[in-house]
Amino acid sequence: MNRCLTKLRFVLCASALALLGSGCATLTEGECHTADWHELGRMDGRQGYERARLYEHQKACAEYGVQIDASAYYRGRRVGLASYCTQANGYDEGRAGHTYRGVCPAKDEQRFLAAYRDGKLVHDVIEDIEEVERDIDRQERILDDDESTSDARRDARRELRLLYDQLRRLNHERNRLERTMMRYRY
Repeated sequence: MNRCLTKLRFVLCASALALLGSGCATLTEGECHTADWHELGRMDGRQGYERARLYEHQKACAEYGVQIDASAYYRGRRVGLASYCTQANGYDEGRAGHTYRGVCPAKDEQRFLAAYRDGKLVHDVIEDIEEVERDIDRQERILDDDESTSDARRDARRELRLLYDQLRRLNHERNRLERTMMRYRY
């Protein structure tokens, strides 16, 4: 239940940030005038942005009367995606908890997604570890609280034993997964 609430809070915060950020131009007037569209496409591809990102740039630059070079942008984006759509990066993206936007070419996507899912497994275990650590902190506060009853302290000690066992298992699982995932580093 706590994990669901944590994920729900994350999704709501991310959505709010996306809405706030959507009103901001992707490029300033100066950047529009001096943009190297190939390089900008390469950087956007390297970060896994969708093709629609160019529309955002186009909208920003249209405000300043600047035309974009879509052809150069898309050539650069293909170069950037070649760096983004690797197994190592797929693992890193999953482990960081980033959302995959379906941008990899079909020839790269299967390997990227396999690594992404493996990274996501590690990410989920790390989230579980953090949740257990928060639960441990709550139980320790009960033990430290002078106003806690003896029953509350007894329950907290019992809960702490269970939580520390769970934490040990989760840390073991994280270490096992990370050892297994070393193949994405080389």
